[in-house]
Amino acid sequence: MNPSDNPISQTEFLSRIGWIREVHPEGNRVKIDFEGNPVGQAVWSAVGRAFTYADILLAIDNQLDCRIEFMAGDISLPILVDIYSSLLAKDELVFRAKRMTIEGKEEVILRSGDAQTRLRSNNASVRTDAVYISSTAEKVQKINAKKVTLN
Repeated sequence: MNPSDNPISQTEFLSRIGWIREVHPEGNRVKIDFEGNPVGQAVWSAVGRAFTYADILLAIDNQLDCRIEFMAGDISLPILVDIYSSLLAKDELVFRAKRMTIEGKEEVILRSGDAQTRLRSNNASVRTDAVYISSTAEKVQKINAKKVTLN
């Protein structure tokens, strides 16, 4: 069916909000679903710009809204063009990567309720504050220091 033969306005197929469901094993396309999808199930889509694999996984894990355009207005030719991570309003955010770096020039704080771990660059220190702290090792738990203070 030619898009211009469709009784619905062709401009309706220029852009839709959608969601990435999976990455193709070859990494060159993604399976998406989008508002008003006439197929009723996720379909393979071209990737319209250079997203990192981490960007795609972030979108899948957190069901981030994505902008889907259609080549020549043809709804059977979807193209992923943007991932809206800046509009994220979720209770939980999942990050997956082979390696991950969180970097702060002066300080990094990981906080949840009354528990926090603070990493400071000015004195190369790590401080953890919490009501309870437990540490477990299956084999060896090693503490290397010139001085260890307990209470």
